[in-house]
Amino acid sequence: MAARAGAPGGRLKALGVLAGIASGLTACDAPPPPTDVARSAGLPVAELSLPAQVAVYEAAVRAAFDVGPDLYLVAHHRRLPRGAGTEGGDSLPAALGEALRQAGTVRGLCDPVRDGDQRAPRCPAATSGYIIRATEIFQGGGDTLRLNLHSELYAAASGPGQEPFAFEMAYKVVPRGDGRFRVVAEGRVREKE
Repeated sequence: MAARAGAPGGRLKALGVLAGIASGLTACDAPPPPTDVARSAGLPVAELSLPAQVAVYEAAVRAAFDVGPDLYLVAHHRRLPRGAGTEGGDSLPAALGEALRQAGTVRGLCDPVRDGDQRAPRCPAATSGYIIRATEIFQGGGDTLRLNLHSELYAAASGPGQEPFAFEMAYKVVPRGDGRFRVVAEGRVREKE
């Protein structure tokens, strides 16, 4: 026997339909999930203190470079986007940029000036070096963190030009227990042709 609209079963069915419509409308107001997650693999951003973020970036930089007094690194003013490519990306938070500079991980920030594809970009620095640009730090399984680090050679503002050179690495990083982190896995990211 079918439930009538005035019967208790009909009211419950109508309320269920209304609840479904309301939840569908609420879902339409929410921002859509990111569709291009090539670098993040859909992982959430890790909730880390500023000193912990700096320590993670330091671990990645030390894995990518032989760090010494002759190495001149500057941070890009934008993060590496979650998706493929280097266009776009959120701004690097000012507090993080300053903390990286104070820790000696980088010597400053750079918004690279590009003259063309045949030469490396220029930064307003006295010495040539590398622009580092990292993704946000993503929470992997357990205490494992993940991030990508893109490094690009730049020419000094008033020096000879440089041949272009860039590479990107993906890192898995874990805490050491002393406030520092160590890289436990790494891999070179190949550019899509």
